Amino acid sequence: MSIPPLPKRIDARKLVQREQQLIGTIPSDQLERLAAAVESIEGEVRAELDFGRDLQGHRVVNGKLHCSVQLLCQRCLQEMPDEVEAEFHWGVVWSEEQGNALPKDLDPIIQDGDDLNLYEALEDEILLNLPMVAYHEQECVARDRFHSEGGDEEAGEQRENPFKVLEQLKGSSNKS
Repeated sequence: MSIPPLPKRIDARKLVQREQQLIGTIPSDQLERLAAAVESIEGEVRAELDFGRDLQGHRVVNGKLHCSVQLLCQRCLQEMPDEVEAEFHWGVVWSEEQGNALPKDLDPIIQDGDDLNLYEALEDEILLNLPMVAYHEQECVARDRFHSEGGDEEAGEQRENPFKVLEQLKGSSNKS
């Protein structure tokens, strides 16, 4: 059973009024910023969104998403797979001031005008959930490759006082 694609643009206000649920996918070719941040996107992004109101009456979207990507390991510079799983709780607002008034457990999502670009909002969530630095869990580069090849000679040179030249210059100007 294939999951249908989510609509690219939605009216969150109407979906909240109807307390609607959306389940679907986002085609990976629609996620240009994500494609630039990773080596490749494997398949489609799957998302589930529940629209409604919280106890304080705020318009909210509770959702989760999943996607598979290939990242570049920063140790061995080879591709590595990563699964991005994210849960989010948005408060739908129409201005930055309304967003600042939301409780701390809701992330503001600003709907410009009559509709919200759902693909862009979900892409933001994926980007926020990518690891800061990607690396294989197992050791992919031997530890001895991380040591510098200068030995003790370089260490001795680095221990010399960097102001020694200034001291010599100062000494020669006092003799004049």
